[in-house]
Amino acid sequence: MNRMRFVKLAVLGVLMLGLTSAVAGEPQTKTGTVKKVDVAAKQLVVQVTRELTFTCTDSTQITQGGAAKKLADIKVDAKVSVTYVKDGDTRTASQVTILGDK
Repeated sequence: MNRMRFVKLAVLGVLMLGLTSAVAGEPQTKTGTVKKVDVAAKQLVVQVTRELTFTCTDSTQITQGGAAKKLADIKVDAKVSVTYVKDGDTRTASQVTILGDK
């Protein structure tokens, strides 16, 4: 009985650690198609399996083929890869790589 309780607690602990790391802002990467670029709001909407909005900051690195680019250089329908951290409902991009224009 005590062994089963220990196993259940151990599993629960592992699950909580996984949840904590996801909530704590571990970097993630998504690849998809650009649906909207809002330079004034510093936001990028990308269709992955659903539309995700990413916020860009002054430290967000945007590149294409190794060359530095600006948010305004990203075109609708371009394929991009976005590395970001999630804090609540906000996804803040640290890196945007333009993979190709349509």
